[in-house]
Amino acid sequence: MNDPAGRFTLRQLSCFVAACEGGGIGAAANRLHLAQATVSGAIADLERTLGVQLLVRGRRRAATPSPAGRELLAQASDVLAAAARLDERSSALRGEVSGELPVGCLVTLAPAVAPAVCRAFEARWPRATVTLVPAHQGELLARLREGTIAVAITYDLGLNPAVEFSPLAPAPPYALIPAGHRLAAAGSAELAELATDPFLLLDLPLSRNYFLGLFRAAALEPIVARRVADPELLRSLVAWGYGYTLANALPGPERAVDGTPLRALPLRGGPAPPRVGLARRAGLEPTRTATAFAEACTDALATRWGQA
Repeated sequence: MNDPAGRFTLRQLSCFVAACEGGGIGAAANRLHLAQATVSGAIADLERTLGVQLLVRGRRRAATPSPAGRELLAQASDVLAAAARLDERSSALRGEVSGELPVGCLVTLAPAVAPAVCRAFEARWPRATVTLVPAHQGELLARLREGTIAVAITYDLGLNPAVEFSPLAPAPPYALIPAGHRLAAAGSAELAELATDPFLLLDLPLSRNYFLGLFRAAALEPIVARRVADPELLRSLVAWGYGYTLANALPGPERAVDGTPLRALPLRGGPAPPRVGLARRAGLEPTRTATAFAEACTDALATRWGQA
């Protein structure tokens, strides 16, 4: 193998990591806002420098990492994360909050929470931008571990000791019911009042376990009529009378995506609700920009949800 010391660049590593994560040269070019030829050339230069093939090229600019590429990927991600921290550290020394901040967000929270907190942060710090990465909880934790995201907006559910969590706001559960439901005029509901109705389960790992756990805590057995992985489709099915569902993210307008009305009722009783907050890799000091983002999140959620 050639001696690579000092002969590869951060751009080459960025192109390589983006191609691995996106599944090809075209996806990497879109993500990095570069020409495909630039990305392809940077990766080819990196391969020549290291003396190994890093990507297995396919049709239409598709690519997957080779065994050597898979071995390099985690190290390259660590180098890029360290470089980002160094860049932000230099900005912090000048008292600046600037640059790109990669932020993960749980897919079920992203529509209700992410735009507001990102806009609040960017309005306060116009030299900084957020790159939002919606993902399921397992992927968020993996990205935090790899350093490809700085922080993640998520619930305090399913976390592990490698993650530090800073709570920002409680997220109590509520029931979504059709507008013509017998409880539509009620101000709240208990699970026991709904247990004989068909239940539409949000079939995502974290959501599935949490909502079924609410029934177990109440010694109830739901009548699971459908399992749906798309939250918006789930809302539409509720609005059209197929059953009820449970959720935690702020409901927003009480309508499905097609305009059909529905109702959101807070649930009474049950265990303490989960909390929305920021997760980051344990033992890793947050950058000045990440700290500023946490402050903006706190203010935005306090304004939007009325508490923090």
